[in-house]
Amino acid sequence: MASQPMTLAPRENMALTLADSFLNDLDDLDDMDDESDDGGDAGDAGLDAALDAIHAPGGQSVADIARLAASDRYRRHMAAIDEYSARDATAIDNSDDDREYLLIVESNEILVKMDAELHNVHRYVNDVYAKKFPELDTLVPSKMDYLRVVERMRNEMDMTQVDLSDVLPPTVVMVVSVTGSTTSGQPLSQKELDECVEGCGVCFKLEEDKGTILHYLQSRMSVLAPNLTHLVGSSLAAMLVGMAGGLEKLAHVPACNLTVMGQEKRHLAGFGMTAGMPHTGVLYFADLVQAAPPVLRKRALKLVASKASLAVRLDAFSKDSTKHDTSAAEGFRQDIRGKIEKACEPPKAQKVKALPPPDIMTGKKKRGGRRVRKAKEKTRPTELRIQMNKRAFAHDLGAEYGDDSMGLDFGMMNKEGGKLRAAQKKEKQVKVSQKRRKMIQMSSGATNGLSSSLVFTPVQGIELANPEMMAGKVSAANEKWFSQASGFQSALPQSKPGLFG
Repeated sequence: MASQPMTLAPRENMALTLADSFLNDLDDLDDMDDESDDGGDAGDAGLDAALDAIHAPGGQSVADIARLAASDRYRRHMAAIDEYSARDATAIDNSDDDREYLLIVESNEILVKMDAELHNVHRYVNDVYAKKFPELDTLVPSKMDYLRVVERMRNEMDMTQVDLSDVLPPTVVMVVSVTGSTTSGQPLSQKELDECVEGCGVCFKLEEDKGTILHYLQSRMSVLAPNLTHLVGSSLAAMLVGMAGGLEKLAHVPACNLTVMGQEKRHLAGFGMTAGMPHTGVLYFADLVQAAPPVLRKRALKLVASKASLAVRLDAFSKDSTKHDTSAAEGFRQDIRGKIEKACEPPKAQKVKALPPPDIMTGKKKRGGRRVRKAKEKTRPTELRIQMNKRAFAHDLGAEYGDDSMGLDFGMMNKEGGKLRAAQKKEKQVKVSQKRRKMIQMSSGATNGLSSSLVFTPVQGIELANPEMMAGKVSAANEKWFSQASGFQSALPQSKPGLFG
C-alpha cells in the first residue's frame, strides 16, 4: 500500500489556528473563575482551619503526653528505688537472678524514657505559651529554666511584678523584662494557662525523680563496677551500664564503640536529628577528658575509652576476692595523665652540633680551594659530551637495537629537548702593578675616552704634548740609527771640540 505524501498547511492557516486555541483557553479560564467565586468562602474557611490545625498543639493535653509519669510501672519502679536506697550497699551479683542488679539495669532504661517525655512536655508548653510570650524560648534556651520562668510569670503582662532573680542571672532577667514589656503576645485563656502550669509541674516531678534514680545508681556503682567507677566516675559508669543493658554486655562492647555511646542528638523541629558533637558520647564528659586541652580531647577520649573497656572486663569477670581492688583503675588513670602531659610538652629544640676536629695525623685526600677547582675544570666534560650522555624517557631510539645501551649513539644531540650551548671563553685578566697602572694613567697614549694631550711631568708640571710630533721623533730616530743609508755610528757620547782645537 503506497503511503500518502504528507502536506503541510499554509503558514497563514497555522497562525489562525494557534490564535483560536489561545482564545479558547482564555474562555475556559473565565468559566473556571466564575465557578470558583461561588465556593470561595468555603475554600477560605477550609484553608484557615488547616492553618489553625498546623499551628495548634494538636488538640492534646498534658495527660495525653505525660504517659510515663502516670503509668503503674513507673510508680512501682520509684517505690523499689526508695526501698533499696534505704538499705546499705552490699555485694551485687551481675546476673539476672539478683533483683537489685535488674533494678539498676531497668533504671537506666527509665532514665532514657524520662528524658524523652520531659522533652515532649517542654515542647508542648512552649507551643502553648508562645501565644503570650513568643520570644521567651530564644531568650531562655534551657528547658528547666524556661519552665520555671513560665511557672513564675504565668499570665502577668507587667514584668515589674515578676521576680526572676532566683531563677535566671541578672543580665538575662533584664533582657527578659525588657522584651516581655514590648512583646506582641496576648494573654492566655484560663484553660491554656492551666495546661502550661500542669506541664511545668509534671516536668519538675520528672526532674526530681531523675535525680533520685541517679543518686541511687551512683551509690551502687562503687559496688557493681568499682574499677569503672574509679576511672570515669559513678554517674558516667551508671549511664554506660544502663545503655549497654548490663555489666557483662558492656564488657563485650569494643573501645571504639564506647566513644560514641550515649551520643547526644539535636531535634530539628521534626525534620530529623543531627549529632551535636560528632564522634563523642558520654565519655567525652569524663574528668580526664575535660582536663586535657581542647586540641587533645579527642585523643584523650580514645585513651579513656580503651582503658574503660579494660576496667569493665575486670569488673565483670574478676573473682570476688579481687573485685573491689581498684589498683588497676588507678594505674590506668596515671597512664592516661602521663600520656596527656607528654603530648602537652613543647617540641625539643634542635641542638647545634659542633664541627668535628680536623684529623691532623692522617689527613684527608679530598682537597678544596682555587687550585683544585682549576684542576677540575681541565677534566670537566664538555657540553657536547653531556648531551651525548643524556637519554630521553619513552622516546623512539630510531637506531639499531643495542646501540643505545652500548653507547654508540649520540644521546640527546640533534633531538627534541637537546640543547647545546657554546662554551664561554673566559678572558684572562693580567695583573698590573700599582706603579704601572699610575704610569698608564699619566701617559697621553691612552685609548679610553678620558685621554688628553696634557702630561704631568715632575720637572715642568703640566706639559702640552703633541702625539703626532712624538711619532715624528720616533721615525727620525729610526732613520738615524737603523737606516740602510746611514753608516756606522757610535752610540757613545762624543766630546765637543774646544776653543783651541
